[in-house]
Amino acid sequence: MDINKVNEVLENFYKLFYETEDLALKRGIKCLTHTELHIIEAIGQDSLNMNELADRLGITMGTATVAVTKLGDKGFIERVRSDADRRKVYVSLSKKGLEALNYHNNYHKQIISTITENISDKDLEHFISIFELILKNLEDKTEFFKPVPVTEFPIDSTVSVVEIKGTPIVLDYFSNNGIEHYSILTVIPSKFDDKIALRKDDGSVLEINILDAKNIIGVKVEK
Repeated sequence: MDINKVNEVLENFYKLFYETEDLALKRGIKCLTHTELHIIEAIGQDSLNMNELADRLGITMGTATVAVTKLGDKGFIERVRSDADRRKVYVSLSKKGLEALNYHNNYHKQIISTITENISDKDLEHFISIFELILKNLEDKTEFFKPVPVTEFPIDSTVSVVEIKGTPIVLDYFSNNGIEHYSILTVIPSKFDDKIALRKDDGSVLEINILDAKNIIGVKVEK
């Protein structure tokens, strides 16, 4: 199977699809970006608190808050503080936001109808079944590659470091011990209950306090 050809077809599809979506935005809702439009789509008819919205979009609370603030300033989103818990803010689409959502949904229906009009029902059904399988595989891999603290990986896991958190002192400690972005570490049994043992690429082993080790964020590497 030609993986490069699969990659090329997918890249060309997304490139062309977003180009046409960009043209539709410029023609219909000029003040919205792709990201803002997808946030509107994620909210839909619902009323969500910020945690729920961030989870639905797969982004951080901080990123969601910035985006919601901009959409609120533009009049597409309404924010209401919860009566039961004043710390919680619920967001929903305003009338203007619902109009943008309807425009976006109608555009999607129109473009999908247009690009599939000369394809038989049988071929479309085959395409859907194949693409659903691809999506399922992607969903499984997305969970597999989700960055988590090294403390959450089981023994014998090989981990690639993608982020290091902590105070400057903690960061210096890791750096001085050869742990930095893209370092490859293997989780091994520790001699101590309050520590985690990490074997580095050079074979040396570092015993780290579990609390400090939670600052090392990584993804699992297939052996």
